[in-house]
Amino acid sequence: MKKNAVIAQSGGPTSVINNSLKGAVDVLTTSDKIDKIYGAKMGILGILNEELLDISAQDPEQIALLTETPSAGTIGSCRYKIKSAEDLERCVEVFNKHNVGYFFYCGGGDSMETADKINNLARENSLELICTGIPKTIDNDVGGGLQPDGTFAICDHDPGYGSVARNIAINILEANEENKASWTSDPVLVIGVMGRKIGFIPAAARLADPERRMPLLIILPEALSKEDGQANLAFITDEVNKKLSDYGRCIVVIGEGTQVGDLGVLRDSFGHAQFSACERTVEQVLINYLNGMDRKDKKGRAQSRLVVKGIARSERPGTRQRREIAYVSEVDRKEAYEVGAYAAKLALRGENGFMSTILRVSKKQYEVKYDKVPLKAVASSEREFPKEWIAKSKVDVTDAFVNWAMPLIGEPLPRFARFKEIWAPKLCGKYTPAGYR
Repeated sequence: MKKNAVIAQSGGPTSVINNSLKGAVDVLTTSDKIDKIYGAKMGILGILNEELLDISAQDPEQIALLTETPSAGTIGSCRYKIKSAEDLERCVEVFNKHNVGYFFYCGGGDSMETADKINNLARENSLELICTGIPKTIDNDVGGGLQPDGTFAICDHDPGYGSVARNIAINILEANEENKASWTSDPVLVIGVMGRKIGFIPAAARLADPERRMPLLIILPEALSKEDGQANLAFITDEVNKKLSDYGRCIVVIGEGTQVGDLGVLRDSFGHAQFSACERTVEQVLINYLNGMDRKDKKGRAQSRLVVKGIARSERPGTRQRREIAYVSEVDRKEAYEVGAYAAKLALRGENGFMSTILRVSKKQYEVKYDKVPLKAVASSEREFPKEWIAKSKVDVTDAFVNWAMPLIGEPLPRFARFKEIWAPKLCGKYTPAGYR
């Protein structure tokens, strides 16, 4: 007897999440074990509310467009945490009534925990249900630790990370061109990036400049004190001023979860900090400190902590980092599809309670394979950025990270013009602009 399948997405979206959906749908569509494929509208809430979108009834052209469609708007996502047996029992009831034999949950560690809970309850109730996870997270925190061979256990990297890393790298290339143009008035540019308290996303800034030619500082949450925000601000200021002394300008990339004091953070139902909705952002706090906003004189003028004239400015790319299709990594897009397809193959083989995963099998020539890991091994898991990859300076990453991450961002990054400094001979006497006297 044929069974129906339900696919749901949870947590923050990525620019390639829909290609994982397409990979699973393509495999399931060709199977004689599957009748209908449903998408749970707004993640697990779609199951609780019995809002199951019939994917099987969609025009094939719309299915094909999933490859080019960013974010999770097609079937929706959520940050709802199942906290009661009543919710779990409701999920099992809906699956039973709709003849669902296959459940796929695409998300991070919290999503895998939900899938594992549903799987356990289904077995307790003798429901023939195969639960399978599909990994997705931009901050690359689903998986095991760094192994001696330079790859990661459980899941080497998560679909979504390669594209956000490419996005960050291109933004840094562009920001460097702007900083070169405007440094006489605003020599410091501070860019806040996503990733909560894990450093994989800010680390990706180094991919823009592996030869270390830019006056670039990379601030990972793990590199500095987790308690003393004031000490961190003072340390970063010293490092900024070193760059200013050497280059006259500086770009700072800082992870949104870096400790710089109380940000007035809101939290989701899982207890995760929602830095895009906090009272203050880390980059704003930092530029306020650099510009000396906390030590104004009697006339209300800020007393800058910079060793050069001018101000520090900030930018926050925000959630566009994780959704922009224009900056997608083709490697990431392909792997997102394949890991979704592999999840469907696992389920159709009757392998229950697993998440499909990506493992790197070669460092010299980039190559991966698709495998499986028990849901319970990744449920609510959060890996950290390896300490071995944090530079001794605490404001950079090592070449080992660059070598690991570079293949994930796909095609070579854009190249910009770089003029040689060939100057006309000076024929006039030395002059100091009036405003600088």
